[in-house]
Amino acid sequence: MIVVTSTFKSVPDSRAKIVELSRPAVEATRKEKGCIRYELFVSTEDDVTLQFIEEWTDIDSLKSHLKSAHLAAFKEARKDFVQEGAVLKLFDAKETSI
Repeated sequence: MIVVTSTFKSVPDSRAKIVELSRPAVEATRKEKGCIRYELFVSTEDDVTLQFIEEWTDIDSLKSHLKSAHLAAFKEARKDFVQEGAVLKLFDAKETSI
């Protein structure tokens, strides 16, 4: 399983707009082949930080997602509301138990 975190900062007072703009992309992404989880979170520590947490069955599914039209449309729609580019982290995870 591939786990991805994508953290970015909104322009002040724009976080709610980004959340609103994300809804179509989130809904479309959740229907993509290989998507296990795709969620957008907002920070409880400040009013500008957002983070996507994603889980994918495999790297090819993630690569396909990164080329999707709905992701490109979301990035374009949010460009005036984001003050920093995203910090993307990818993890190759395996399920385990304690």
